[in-house]
Amino acid sequence: MLERMRKNFHEAKYATLGLEILVVIVGILIAFQIDRWAETSRDREREHQYLIRLKADLILETGQMDDSLAYAESRLASVMLLTRIVIDPAAAAEQPDEVLNAIETVTWETFPQISAFVYGELQSSGQLGLIRSPSLRRALASHYVFIDHESRIGFDNDIEDLFVRRVTGILTLAELLHIEATDGDVKSDSTSAARAVEVARVFAARADAVALLPSLAQHHTYNSKVIAAGRERATLIIEEIDSLLEGQ
Repeated sequence: MLERMRKNFHEAKYATLGLEILVVIVGILIAFQIDRWAETSRDREREHQYLIRLKADLILETGQMDDSLAYAESRLASVMLLTRIVIDPAAAAEQPDEVLNAIETVTWETFPQISAFVYGELQSSGQLGLIRSPSLRRALASHYVFIDHESRIGFDNDIEDLFVRRVTGILTLAELLHIEATDGDVKSDSTSAARAVEVARVFAARADAVALLPSLAQHHTYNSKVIAAGRERATLIIEEIDSLLEGQ
């Protein structure tokens, strides 16, 4: 009988020990699950914030692209005006302020400065995986690779530098400083018709500068095309981000 009691005691002791171990294991698993839930919750909040910031970045980009499209249109108008006064310098009298402005600003850059700040932060910090949508990750990567590639062409200043050297001396220093100070705003100019015609004749005689007009037109046309494509992509990405935010 004593032997049976000792056996029952040991069995009860082992059962209690087993139950305690089970409780500890369950507690660890619960704690681990809580930690995972908390980490997932933090990741979802970080993803949410990044989506908001990405959208803000892209909205800023579309504004820059809109400005750049307007600049490209203005530069192309300048090319057309200069082409016209080469054929007929007297026509400069009709748009005296625009003629001087065109000579100086026709080479000004039209490609936007896209920083891709938030996307770059996601990449450099290794946090791109926070964005759960594969299609959004692909769209962002494609967009910024395209921007990076096209900007190398968009910021190519070879033609502009050649043109600037070949028109040096046509405008006076005062005229150049005025155009720079007003950012090419002809509304504040007051060039006489006689001065515009004089400038047109000098410019028309610079055959090496005139020869670059088609290349300048091509450059700004190309920029206009790729900027418009970039803006369309950015708009579609914004729409996708909005859809993801609404679903959260």
